[in-house]
Amino acid sequence: MALPLAGTGMQTSAQLANVIPVILSRARDAIEKPTIMSEFVQKVTLKDGDGTTYNWPKFATVLQAQSLTEGEPINNPQRLIPTPQQFTTSEVGVHMVLTDKAVRVTPEPMMARAGRFMGNAMKRRRETDMLGLFAGLSRDLGSAGSAWAPGWLSAAHVRLQAAAEANQVEPTPEGQRHIAVIHPFHYHDLLTSAATLGSNINDDGVGYFPIEGLTREIIQNYQIKQLYDVAIATSPLISIDGSDDAIGAIFCKDTFLLVETSVSMRMEKERDINLRGTAMVITSEYGTGELEDQFGFKMTADATAPAA
Repeated sequence: MALPLAGTGMQTSAQLANVIPVILSRARDAIEKPTIMSEFVQKVTLKDGDGTTYNWPKFATVLQAQSLTEGEPINNPQRLIPTPQQFTTSEVGVHMVLTDKAVRVTPEPMMARAGRFMGNAMKRRRETDMLGLFAGLSRDLGSAGSAWAPGWLSAAHVRLQAAAEANQVEPTPEGQRHIAVIHPFHYHDLLTSAATLGSNINDDGVGYFPIEGLTREIIQNYQIKQLYDVAIATSPLISIDGSDDAIGAIFCKDTFLLVETSVSMRMEKERDINLRGTAMVITSEYGTGELEDQFGFKMTADATAPAA
């Protein structure tokens, strides 16, 4: 049987467009990058009524034992004078307005989703504030345009322990581990320099010997959590500048300070009858700062996206 020509009576979906429902799948949230820095820094809390500034005095003077002469008084008293360090808290926040109609016609729990996104924005802001402290460290193991080098971890580790330099008079506190926080592109440099496929060629140039130990683990799992007794963590929130450089750091817990308050994260909602909607405001009050410059090194290096 001959089919009718198009447009002469054939029923197609185009004629049913007005009655075919549009099905929307559940919306997908943007995937947030992880936040890690609050676990690696010193933290204190300002109680309500304590003002906006936290004072952390330090006795930086080291007393010296002196040679004595029998029968003669010492007559050279030494003093302990504290040096104050001040850290000030400030307020950050996110504001959104959801109209009643937007909430009603959207097949998604928009109020809950908005709150989740606002909370993520606050965590991301606190993380980037703390990562931004790396640039303030006075000592730099690398430089702009240089390749990231795993040997920096060993160099920093022994120098932080030895405290034998003019700009470091104290070793890092006993019991505090050294931590390296680097960009994932720097982590790629670390792994590929430690484990290169094809480097296991036999001495006679024929065939390959088995890859074992740390190299095998790196190639199979693409993971190093510790090197030269330094804990390693990556943060994709470390910024890359216009010249493709990024700044990581190796430090101990007492290098940086996070001052928290009772307003760690506060969400408030208010109806606006003129807008026929709901205003949502989330706020947080905290402060960050460098506590001990001598307890850390920054590591500036090229962070071009790897191609091989």
